[in-house]
Amino acid sequence: MPHPFPLFSLPYVPLKKVLDNFGQRGIIFLSLCSLRSKSIAVSYRGPSKDVRLTLDIGLWDCLEDSDESYMRILLTVENIWNLPMNTTLETVRIGSFEKVPVKMENNFVKGNHLITYWEDRMTGFAAIGDYAREVFNQDIYEVCIFDKREDDDLRRAAEWIKNSQKTIRNLCCNFNSKIDNDLDVILENFKCTEKLFLYVKPSEYYSPSRMPSFQINRLDVCNSFWIKQNHLLTMDCKCILLKSSKLSSRDLNLFLKHWMAGGCSQLKELWISVEKPINYQVLLDGVDFVERERHVERVFVDEADTHDTIRGGFDIKRSSDNVKVTINNGGENSRLFWMIVWPDFAGNSY
Repeated sequence: MPHPFPLFSLPYVPLKKVLDNFGQRGIIFLSLCSLRSKSIAVSYRGPSKDVRLTLDIGLWDCLEDSDESYMRILLTVENIWNLPMNTTLETVRIGSFEKVPVKMENNFVKGNHLITYWEDRMTGFAAIGDYAREVFNQDIYEVCIFDKREDDDLRRAAEWIKNSQKTIRNLCCNFNSKIDNDLDVILENFKCTEKLFLYVKPSEYYSPSRMPSFQINRLDVCNSFWIKQNHLLTMDCKCILLKSSKLSSRDLNLFLKHWMAGGCSQLKELWISVEKPINYQVLLDGVDFVERERHVERVFVDEADTHDTIRGGFDIKRSSDNVKVTINNGGENSRLFWMIVWPDFAGNSY
């Protein structure tokens, strides 16, 4: 019978080299073995802790290490009532919960991961979120909410973020809303610092109960018909994308003048799809601009390093600091307002 490998008897340097090859799943699995192994996992510093932690609520119901190009599931959350009767599982300690039932699973989509079972789903998310923060020595980077199963799910998620780490860098909400209060809860209770993706569709006459604060790097709203002129004028973001907007050419003209006066100072790109064709005469009313011919091409590099070619357009200079902006000329039937500020995200000037 083979003897167990004396991992914890290794000196620091060889132990670190071993842990460097554990990977993110290996580190969190190691931490769950015992209090001693958890202590080693927490104190370890190296490439196996190179993670961007995301809590996925409603789609995969998991803690994952992910970015735009990959997803690595670390732990999943399931309701204990989903287990067959008389099922006996191993248990682990997660935070203050001493006996959390777990089961290792490996499938083609999710890969090798550990399922954790809870009597209350949101309690499970809070527990594995706090546990991951402790083990990986960093905050949860992103929360994605794809389903709201109970009425208080959103509020409980917001309270957990506030109590555990105050803010969240990225927040993505993409679920079918049954009541307008859902969007109010998101806007009023989640403190997002970098990117906010709102793909929640409220009712036709929805209006926020309080003035939203949009002072982040990126704002992406799929059903933005509820965003009015006063909301637009209070935004201060690098990148703003508003789809299905009811903003008028006059609203956009006022925003343009607001920017020229120094408002929305962080702005690099504003992309709005509107209900009615843009009236460029109204849009540019009272604004000094230079119209470029279609053969004049400029390449704009956005935050995702995508290269977009602008042909022609209207160039405007802000007098206070000589910052230049180009507004795309989409023609008389265009329903897209696209405004880019130079230099672009790559530092290119036109």
